[in-house]
Amino acid sequence: MNTIRGRVLIAFLLLFLLIGPFLLFSFNSLKKIDNAKTLRESVAFFDGNRLKADNKFFQILDFDTKQDEFYMEKSSKHLKEYKSFIKTSKTALEKIRNANYNTNSTVDKRLRRITADVDELNHKIVQVLGLIQKKGFRNFGIIGEMRRSIHQLENEGKGIELVEILQMRRHEKDFFLRKDPDYKKQLNLLCNDVLERLQKDPQVDMLTVELLKSYKKNFNAVTNLERKIGTGDTGMIHEIQDIQTKLNTNTAALYALVDTDSKLMIGSIKSYLVLFFTITMLFAILSAFVFSSHIAKPIKTLISDMDSIVQNNFEGQLDKSKSLKITEIDKLTGTYNGLVAKIRKQITTLSEKNKVLHSLNGKLKESENELKEASRIKDKFFSIISHDLRGHTGNVLSLANILKEDKEELGEAEKKMFVKYLSDASQNLQLLLDNLLNWAKSQMNDHEVSKKSFDIFNVIEKNVELFKENALRKNITISHKHKEVSKVYADKDMIDFVVRNLLSNALKFTENGDFILVDVTEEEGHLRVKVKDTGIGMSDAQRKALLNSSKENMSTKGTDNEEGTGLGFAICKDFIQRNNGMIYIESKEGEGSTFSFTVPTNLTRDTILKVS
Repeated sequence: MNTIRGRVLIAFLLLFLLIGPFLLFSFNSLKKIDNAKTLRESVAFFDGNRLKADNKFFQILDFDTKQDEFYMEKSSKHLKEYKSFIKTSKTALEKIRNANYNTNSTVDKRLRRITADVDELNHKIVQVLGLIQKKGFRNFGIIGEMRRSIHQLENEGKGIELVEILQMRRHEKDFFLRKDPDYKKQLNLLCNDVLERLQKDPQVDMLTVELLKSYKKNFNAVTNLERKIGTGDTGMIHEIQDIQTKLNTNTAALYALVDTDSKLMIGSIKSYLVLFFTITMLFAILSAFVFSSHIAKPIKTLISDMDSIVQNNFEGQLDKSKSLKITEIDKLTGTYNGLVAKIRKQITTLSEKNKVLHSLNGKLKESENELKEASRIKDKFFSIISHDLRGHTGNVLSLANILKEDKEELGEAEKKMFVKYLSDASQNLQLLLDNLLNWAKSQMNDHEVSKKSFDIFNVIEKNVELFKENALRKNITISHKHKEVSKVYADKDMIDFVVRNLLSNALKFTENGDFILVDVTEEEGHLRVKVKDTGIGMSDAQRKALLNSSKENMSTKGTDNEEGTGLGFAICKDFIQRNNGMIYIESKEGEGSTFSFTVPTNLTRDTILKVS
């Protein structure tokens, strides 16, 4: 027996003779445990499909009942899924009851209760869905008839005032929103009063009377159906939830019964398994001592030699053992030596290919970074255009519409004035486009920042005039006072963009009738420009997030629902930093915000370095 196979075969033969009876017992025990496991899995499968069916029912209530398909086709995706899950759960229950491994009478009684509850639950759900389809939605069912009656009454009704119809609609909406029966009572009283008045009129329009009666009848039918359907606290929905709770309790009890049976079964064979394990371990330890000297020692030597070859980058070969002759180990040695030779050859080839791949990967990474940067600049550029063009094109359109629609009422002086405003707004729009294009070029390092000395008040007054019409529309006062201060040294187009955006945002978040203050103070080496509003303000967390972000921010609607893109402040921050300035925010919720920035007043060493 010079082979490992022969020696192991003898050991296993002895082991089998010793533990044969235990194997037979273990087989039968495993079969019983598998049956118990199958029973629990079947219960879990039923419970899972039941819970899915419950979930689909509430999805039908929340979503499908607001879709036309549910009323037109009397079906929906979730309804089909509900029917599939409830059918599967019933089938699973039936299989559990008919299975030969379910011999516990207590379990069978519990299954009968659960089956009855499932049938009752499905019956209630089918009833509720039928009532909902009968009630209808929008133009379907009783609600559809009710809406058609009131709409026809609005368009064709005679002898009934519009205010009475509107009051009826108001009571109707209040009832459906608040579920308060007082609104139903008020609507019925109003309908009765109107009907009584109409019927007293000898020239009454019978169509109007019939439409009003139909509206009242359908409204009462809808309210009765809603009361019958109910909610989580009343009606059939409440009954369904009670049944679901009872099902949950019975299913949990069924789980407990199955688990208890499994524990008892496992406990009955535990002692035998312990004995079997003890005998097996003793024999395994004895066998290990016997075979370790014949098998383990040469294998350990072989592993050690293999590790040594691996550490030496597969240089060298294994020597066959002369002291202990084992056929498998000799074959393994020869096979390993051939494998090492192939690996050495593959390592050489892979090393050469790896160098080529490393070079290609570097080039691909550079190309990827360039493409990402180009895409980022493109997206940001077009987002900026959509953010600022909206306001200016709106001004142009408003002036053009006034000239178009009111040209007959306007005098020559007024027309000239509007033409001037239209020309100024168009010119400002053109300037904005030029500024944005220049900014995009600077983002792509296509041209340098163009800094020069200029009077900051020229920029402020120009933008105050630009937003004059917008401020008048919201009854907001923009105040500023011209001061004798030093000229700033910066890119005029960028500073113009910043002032314009800060004024635009101040107008956006300031309530009607409030004011905006623009102030300039001179400090050492720079001017500080402040734009203070009495608007809605922001929290400290919002202020910090806005200052710390270098990318686009989430846009917030203004006090008149003015739209934005969330880009303006990020661009302002970028422009101020490019001009060696800083930007600050002071704000408190409900009290307004102060946005300020600094601009250098002279050409310094840092300015020269940054420009270059």
